[in-house]
Amino acid sequence: MRAAVITVFGDPSALKEADVDTPSPGRGQVLVRVRAAGVNPIEAKVRAGAFGLPAPAVIGFEFAGVVEALGDGVVGVQPGDRIAGWPDSPAQGSYAEYTLSSNYTSIPDGVTFEQAAATVIGADNAARGLSELHLRAGETLLVTGASGALGSAAVQFARLAGVTVIGVAGPSSLPFVEGLGATAVEYGDGLVERVRAAAPQGIDAVLDTAGRGLLPAAIELRGGNERVVTLADAVADRYGVPFSYGNESNRNSAYVHDALERIAAGEWVTRIGHTLPLAQASEAHRILETGHTSGKIILTP
Repeated sequence: MRAAVITVFGDPSALKEADVDTPSPGRGQVLVRVRAAGVNPIEAKVRAGAFGLPAPAVIGFEFAGVVEALGDGVVGVQPGDRIAGWPDSPAQGSYAEYTLSSNYTSIPDGVTFEQAAATVIGADNAARGLSELHLRAGETLLVTGASGALGSAAVQFARLAGVTVIGVAGPSSLPFVEGLGATAVEYGDGLVERVRAAAPQGIDAVLDTAGRGLLPAAIELRGGNERVVTLADAVADRYGVPFSYGNESNRNSAYVHDALERIAAGEWVTRIGHTLPLAQASEAHRILETGHTSGKIILTP
């Protein structure tokens, strides 16, 4: 099969399209023909050498595709079914024509592969982070990075639960955030004052999905570090704030399926900024690292 392979970790040029062996599903796994793979900031860090993956490696942490073959013990799906989920190995991921998975959900009719692939990590991480804040209907939530995959998922889950949302975003993304049902506030100097003007009743909880050093402002707006959670700032412990991150032990496909069902029903928006062929994986990472993607980047093997 064709895959974007890393033999030496480094800058985006480390991603090279090459022929590799197609994997075979083990017990409990399905072999998936990947039709779309989301591109995420964490993958850029892995490509640069973080987390010490062995080379050669095929990265890519979310997929949408079609079941090609079943391993022993797999029930509930058949070849030809459309599914979305997570590859089982961080070094045998979704930047490839095929991947292996044991954690996935079905893709409803009316949802494209690109929409599904753009939803997996965002919906799961956002829902987990929100659950740690114990929000109640009528409360006010501040979401940083509200226009990104994680932030926009958090805004939509919170609004569906009857929570008022203040969403922080860049100037070009403010209309998108408003369209999700949040009050949009622009990044930059004076952020605390702008948020206070938008939410004179105060902020009940904060979910940081941006990781741009905004935790001090979040804590100031909250009046302390209680009910502040970050999905993106690895130095959160300096501020006494939980850093909630996804891993194989806490991924919940039910959150993903909920979001996909809502896409099918016209109740959920997924913004895709770029769709590129697998051969342009390195270009996808270059775009990602500019920080100006205007939506999710998708690779199509």
